[in-house]
Amino acid sequence: MNLTRRGQIVAGVVVASAATGAAAGLIVAGLMLTTNLGHARPSLVWELIKLGSQSGAAVGALLGPPIILSVLRRVPIRRVGTDFLLATTYGGALGVASSMAFPQPRPVVSLVVAGSVAGLGIAALRLWAKFHGVRERQSTDHARASI
Repeated sequence: MNLTRRGQIVAGVVVASAATGAAAGLIVAGLMLTTNLGHARPSLVWELIKLGSQSGAAVGALLGPPIILSVLRRVPIRRVGTDFLLATTYGGALGVASSMAFPQPRPVVSLVVAGSVAGLGIAALRLWAKFHGVRERQSTDHARASI
């Protein structure tokens, strides 16, 4: 595979990871807004939406490509995208819920981001465990079928 093609693949993975992270961040920001809907000012709504999408895109762009290109090479990219989106959203929602225990006017952002990153790590480990050794099993099955 030539260098140009590898660059295109990496750029595509970075963009897809950033888009998935931004979508998860928007969903978690929407959850944060629904928990504090009575106290939300229009400026707070806009800032929360920007914070969710920008931090989600940054985390996705920074953590997604190394995980996808190293650990999850044999996992279908569609499966990676959906599992990462669901797991980071669920982890962010758990971060929102756990930050409600602290007496503050709004959720603690560090707990939300930590929950999302933990969800991402759990999804990556789950996919790795499921698809680990797929190529070896397929080549072994093919060799047995040809005998």
